[in-house]
Amino acid sequence: MHSVLATLDARDWRVEEDGVWCRVTPPHHEARVQGWKLHVSATRLSAPEVLHRAAEVLVAAGCAFKTARDLQTVEEMTSGNYDRAQCGKIITAYPRDDDRLRELAALLDDATAGLPGPAILSDRPYRKGSLVHYRYGGFSGVRVLGNDGSFDVRLRAPDGTLTDDHRKAWFSPPPWAELPFPGDPGRPATVQSPRPVLLADRFVVREAIRHSARGGVYRAQDQHTGAEVIVKQARAHVAVNVTGEDARDCLRREAANLVPLTGLCTELVASFEKDGHAFLVQSLVPGQTLASWVTERRAEPGFVPVPQVLALAEKLCALLGAVHERGIVYQDFTPNNIMVTPDDRLVLIDAEWATTPGSSILRVYTPGFGAPEQIAEPRVGPAYGTEVDRYALGGVLYFLATGIAPGFAQDGRYAPSNARLVASCAGRPAGERIALVLSLVGEERPAARLLTPAILGLMAERPEDRWTLNRLAAFLADAAAEVSEVDKVTGRSTALTGKAVGTEDTGPETESAPDPVWLSGGCADRPVAGREIRAGLVDDGLAHLLRDMADPEGPATRLWSGSAFGDGTDPVSVQYGAAGVLGTLVRADRALDRPELRDAVRRVADWIDRRRTAVPQLLPGLYFGRSGAAWALYDAARHLGDDTLAEHATDLALSLPVVWPNPDICHGAAGSGLAHLKFWQATGRPEFLDRVAECAGSLAAAADRTADRVIWQVPPDFDSKLAGIRHLGFAHGVAGIGAFLLAAADATGDSAALDLAVTAGDTLAAEAERGQVGARWRSDVDEKPGTGLIYHWCSGSSGVGTFLLRLWRATGDERHLTLAREAAQSVRAAAWTSPTAVCHGLAGDGEFLLDLAAAQPDGPYRAWAEDLATVLYARHAVVGGLRLVPDENATTFTAGYQTGTAGVISFLLRLDHGGPRPWMADRPAALEGTPTAHR
Repeated sequence: MHSVLATLDARDWRVEEDGVWCRVTPPHHEARVQGWKLHVSATRLSAPEVLHRAAEVLVAAGCAFKTARDLQTVEEMTSGNYDRAQCGKIITAYPRDDDRLRELAALLDDATAGLPGPAILSDRPYRKGSLVHYRYGGFSGVRVLGNDGSFDVRLRAPDGTLTDDHRKAWFSPPPWAELPFPGDPGRPATVQSPRPVLLADRFVVREAIRHSARGGVYRAQDQHTGAEVIVKQARAHVAVNVTGEDARDCLRREAANLVPLTGLCTELVASFEKDGHAFLVQSLVPGQTLASWVTERRAEPGFVPVPQVLALAEKLCALLGAVHERGIVYQDFTPNNIMVTPDDRLVLIDAEWATTPGSSILRVYTPGFGAPEQIAEPRVGPAYGTEVDRYALGGVLYFLATGIAPGFAQDGRYAPSNARLVASCAGRPAGERIALVLSLVGEERPAARLLTPAILGLMAERPEDRWTLNRLAAFLADAAAEVSEVDKVTGRSTALTGKAVGTEDTGPETESAPDPVWLSGGCADRPVAGREIRAGLVDDGLAHLLRDMADPEGPATRLWSGSAFGDGTDPVSVQYGAAGVLGTLVRADRALDRPELRDAVRRVADWIDRRRTAVPQLLPGLYFGRSGAAWALYDAARHLGDDTLAEHATDLALSLPVVWPNPDICHGAAGSGLAHLKFWQATGRPEFLDRVAECAGSLAAAADRTADRVIWQVPPDFDSKLAGIRHLGFAHGVAGIGAFLLAAADATGDSAALDLAVTAGDTLAAEAERGQVGARWRSDVDEKPGTGLIYHWCSGSSGVGTFLLRLWRATGDERHLTLAREAAQSVRAAAWTSPTAVCHGLAGDGEFLLDLAAAQPDGPYRAWAEDLATVLYARHAVVGGLRLVPDENATTFTAGYQTGTAGVISFLLRLDHGGPRPWMADRPAALEGTPTAHR
């Protein structure tokens, strides 16, 4: 880029880089709000030449533009997994008007003609096959803080109204935007009903199974045979790798691989090409992937029975052995690539990466199933031998026996300011981490204990130490023989209660499960991460928060960076922003009394205070709005003894709306009401209680009631991505609103609010889906019963249980306590397959279990909360010398309270130091003692 600027004597242009883009701007540039822009596509290999040629045109014309900052970003932006509407947008040019756009389009097309790049689906090409595309959208745009608490860039219509800047996978400009080139106006942004499509004069496409940037996968009917088939599409110049292969080459290779794999894989029906796309037609395999098969059974008591696990393990061993007998290494042998048919046959799918050992190919693997040598060595080179498939088989058996994916967040070096790894470094062997989990889950997953020697033997670090398939087959045969002695009446067997089969011969010592000497504090048969281990996680997590914090006295717009979505939200909110972290820092300093924590509380609180009203609108939500910021500021002020800061927090709270179209806790009125209740408890000021009553009244008016049910809907015409939902859970529905109404009734004495809270509880009782593993709820009342059952705070069991427990405390109705206990059962059952976060994972579930432990001290709930802490420990990675629990994404380490480090720390602090549930307006000791109705 700099060479082009120097050649054209444009040294006064500004070049700025961020994590994704390199922006190139002429002097005195004034960005337009919106208009027609140009995009130029490229591949990983053509990008340098495309950029050089395009930059010469754009700099000579004085046109501002941006380009992907490096080849890694180009590869990501053109990958098969990228947003299919956005795939290929490597260069974006911002012409000053439409006349210049037309000139530049022609010049750029001439400059890049003949170079490869994918078609950009959201745009229209300048001509067929051109790399140059155009689309109407925002330049600087109109930046707004939407009602959901995220900043959006919108378009301004001629009548002054603001509209979304849609980026659909088809050309869909605003209806009022005049096209710069001749052509039809494009399709509307709303989805239309698909029409049948005939391919190759033979295959009638009936439905799309999925769409991606790579291409579509469709269910079709073969008109020659009448059979249902699967049609795969691969788009040109998408997913180009360093060898020059693209998605079409992968699909062609898959077609070729189906021949030698006949009888083991889906059957080849046809392959053809049309309009530059490649198509593969293969037989439809009935059934479901092994990944789906296992996931469906994770919630069943006892998981998959041991005999069934062993039978499947034997079939997996035989299937992989048959592949290897044909001289093929599969490379990507995973649960997603294995179908289980209704008659329990196993069939391989997605064979595009199968090859012969030693042939030159991209070394492909799925995280968690890739052998160490696949991960460590260059991506392109001679294919490894069958030992990589045997390692993957170990991962498949681990998943089959435990229901847990074998991936872990990588150990690595610290990356300042973005909470991600700079590069992976030599960390703990995956087998060591797998062994730890197996040692912990074996008590409740007999198959995991039984298969531990085989799993660790297959997943040995060194290829030469891995079990052969013959050794595995012998082990499985012995195990099956022992299991067959199970008493058919009791279902018990010495084979499942004592030493695992084959533990006398597990190979090298490094393959054995370690003696869990670090485990302490639990019952003998239920080990947990002891208090010392938990304290270490807290210390390291706090060190991470302080180390990763931007300078509060500097120009940073966020103190902690996060996910792409999180970074677009209000930077002082609880969910992803500074207020949630501040709450954790205050809690930590109260418990630990450390000068560095007190200093951090001061600096973060001052940073929030300076920005407390610096937003386009003050939103009411507790987690995405400013109610949480006011709450966090007030708690920090009291902790610091700062009356001025407390007054600022109070003023902020009183400026927030308590009547709002969205009724929920996270984004809406109930969240503001809960914050006002907290302020009334802290200050005693009557205006806060008045506003609590006003909020409760507005929620009563918004309720959709029947004789014995109540539901709240976000209005369908509200400007929100949540418009129209009718949720049951705590974050967005009945449980959270009911919890506020219950607390409001307690404070105000409003019997109508109490009655409505009781009806909310009755609604949740009626909608509960109860089974042997506890009670669960679907997200939305309009969803089909039995579908989408969730376990967590935001939309599932622990959030509903949080409300029902408090309703029992207020009314003494044992039905609600019973359901809260059953919700706790489901939370515990899902522990090993749950994310880590407060919002939708272990930390939030643990908070609920601690609530239940306070109310039922003789129950098992504190021990269950300790179990969740053990799961969190088993997930940790060592990053820059710190033991960190990954965030909601399982591989990164962002700070946000609801989604990352701060929430995990808060749970662990409460577990070991006590204190109230965060962000709940409970009276002191509200969960302890005899329920109100029994006093």
